[in-house]
Amino acid sequence: MAVFRDISFLWSMLHIVALFLLLFEPRYTWRSTLLYGFTGAVVMLVCNVMAMFWLGHGIIMGIAFFTCTIPTLILFFVLSKYRDGRFFFLFCLTDTVCFWLLQITNFLDRLTGDTYIVMLISRLVVFPIVEFLFWKYLRRPFLELQSKMGKGWWLFAAIGGTYYLLIMFTSVPVGAPMPDMVGVIRILLVLLLMPLTYLTIFRSLWRQIQVYESSQQLELQRRDYNAICQKVELGRIYRHDMRHHLVALEGMLRQGDSAGAEEYVQELGGKLAALTQTVWCPHAAINAVLAGYISQAEDARCRTEVDVRIPAELPYQEMDVCILLANTVENAVNACRDVGEGERWIKLKLELTENKRLLLQVENGCPTPVELDSSGLPAAPSEGEHGIGLRSVRSIVEKYSGLLRSQWSDGCFCLQATLFPPASL
Repeated sequence: MAVFRDISFLWSMLHIVALFLLLFEPRYTWRSTLLYGFTGAVVMLVCNVMAMFWLGHGIIMGIAFFTCTIPTLILFFVLSKYRDGRFFFLFCLTDTVCFWLLQITNFLDRLTGDTYIVMLISRLVVFPIVEFLFWKYLRRPFLELQSKMGKGWWLFAAIGGTYYLLIMFTSVPVGAPMPDMVGVIRILLVLLLMPLTYLTIFRSLWRQIQVYESSQQLELQRRDYNAICQKVELGRIYRHDMRHHLVALEGMLRQGDSAGAEEYVQELGGKLAALTQTVWCPHAAINAVLAGYISQAEDARCRTEVDVRIPAELPYQEMDVCILLANTVENAVNACRDVGEGERWIKLKLELTENKRLLLQVENGCPTPVELDSSGLPAAPSEGEHGIGLRSVRSIVEKYSGLLRSQWSDGCFCLQATLFPPASL
């Protein structure tokens, strides 16, 4: 029966890495990450198997922290996009979940005769189920949390690390005698408290995201409100001065200066036209975003062409579309500020197709070639360049299983994003 125990251990080791990679954001391409990750997993697997044969099978839970945890931590820290509390929280989360499953399946096997058959069958079934649940319900929101929240993760990582140590020190190794009733109750309380704590953590994180999105929405509305207030104030001033304009026109006409009067009227008409609040689309929030950032583009002396064809209701979360649009247009405006006035132009197209796909294309003048990385996006983004906000843009596109690409050609930088409607529609 020892063969069942060994197979279940090997199966579990591989799925610990797989579960981690479901929520992992790599620094390098996925091809390189998977190659290095699974190569490292195989090496650790071989080392642990050899340790079991040399030192006995019961030793593995006692030395797993040094033969599994530390090497895996170092390996994926090097491969990780985030090298802060986000990485350590993810590492503690997946490790504690996996050790939690190992303990549960171990207890099930003890209750059914300690033959290792139940342990093997339960692990063959439960790990793929948990991975499916992670993929379907946790992956997208967790990646979104990581991209939008850069602070506050160290506290959650410390909580996860504490539970990892609790499980390690209270676990009962395979083949070791069961503790007394008090010991069993202590272990069960730890196993019960861990998922409740992680649910509380995710609830707290999600609330912080909602607060963040609400603040972003308020900021967008504030910008639109300020733009309207400025135009209202200008309108009040022009209305106050209208009597003076009429007196000036009357004087020109009395003097027979019809050409001067016509020029004066055209100039006055242009100023009054600037007071009109442009309605780009029937969707209020998106119209507010466009009003704010197109106004910024005009203040930067950019020529703008805007083509928006979307209805008042969208099959996407309002804040996601607003953030997608705001970041891409802001990038274009910032890029235009760094070039000559004659090369400052922005073309924007936003459309909801008949099959509910959202298409966004933003072009801007960019005489200097832009270096793109392997994913087709600007490499090494920094302040004032195209890369600002692309992390949020990428996260939103991935949330809707969309496409994102950019290219530079003949003095033009173009970014294209496509969102696919949620499967529930």
